[in-house]
Amino acid sequence: MPDTETLIKDVLMDPIEKILFHTGKGIATAQLELDKNSMATQVLIDNDEDLSSMGLRATWHHFAETALEIKLSLSMHQVVYKKAEKSIARYKIYAAPMNAHYKNSYNYDVYGASTISAKIVSIPPPKEVV
Repeated sequence: MPDTETLIKDVLMDPIEKILFHTGKGIATAQLELDKNSMATQVLIDNDEDLSSMGLRATWHHFAETALEIKLSLSMHQVVYKKAEKSIARYKIYAAPMNAHYKNSYNYDVYGASTISAKIVSIPPPKEVV
């Protein structure tokens, strides 16, 4: 069996917290792009005398709620951290996407995949920020 580092590189495995972080960051980036588009549209309207005289306003779109369901192969691996002269062993959960490479390389039954469900909901900013 390959060592943990080789396995991780072969199947694009990442720590589960990294996958969830990047999923959330992707949604935030998509929201930012929607906002940029609305701002650019409003600038276009404001700079056009005919459109601005009609009282047009740009449409704003917002991800009020995003539901995620991610199918992954989860595995636990021991990771050894070296600090000074001590070695500390910890277990870390890694996740691999369900793709053909992983399934074929490890004869993995996709019906045994783990499912992570999450809901990202927008909330108003704290009063201190407004």
